[in-house]
Amino acid sequence: MAKSIRIDRAHGLGREAALHRLGELAADVQRKYGVNVTQAGDVARVSGKGVSGQVQVDEKRISVDLSLGMPASLIAGKIEQGITKALDEHFKA
Repeated sequence: MAKSIRIDRAHGLGREAALHRLGELAADVQRKYGVNVTQAGDVARVSGKGVSGQVQVDEKRISVDLSLGMPASLIAGKIEQGITKALDEHFKA
């Protein structure tokens, strides 16, 4: 069964700083997990084996919306923990 991960949280960085950090996060995710991340403006689209979705930033918030395929959904809790940790690292003020 496929699973969705949705995380929405506030940040105090402003739009430009958040966009810069989104780019850094995208590069880290590509390097560590081998997924494709394409950033266009305030949205980064994520695609790879077993995962698809997007990450969006604005002036005050970052939102992660991912769909996991069957194999990835078996470790959805671990994936969500990893995302939360990455957001903490990249979007702290």
